Amino acid sequence: MARQKIELEYEMNTMPSIVYKKVATPEGLATWFADDAASEDGVIFSFLWSKEVTHAIVIESQENQYIRFRWEDDEEEDYFEFKIVKSDFSGKCSLFVIDFSDDEEYDDVVRLWNFQIEGLKRVLSA
Repeated sequence: MARQKIELEYEMNTMPSIVYKKVATPEGLATWFADDAASEDGVIFSFLWSKEVTHAIVIESQENQYIRFRWEDDEEEDYFEFKIVKSDFSGKCSLFVIDFSDDEEYDDVVRLWNFQIEGLKRVLSA
């Protein structure tokens, strides 16, 4: 089954350091990404959705720039990433979400990320 890379860009109206805290810490992720999130070591994150726990491993990260996760049960080449880019020209901050999906799930995955990021934007504007 073919896998597609998905790369979505969202404009954020805040500083990269604030976005990074929301996408790279359990406390931040628990405000918009999952019902709850935890990590004892900063490498393995536990996410709770409707009483079901899922684990993701941090593959790599660079503070205030990006964090890349792989779901515990996913293939080695699959990951999801939050990348933060501040334009030198406009000064605006963008969040790029990179993920992978099967061809038939592509639209559903894009809709899910759009919904999730709207939640992040609400948290950031509160």
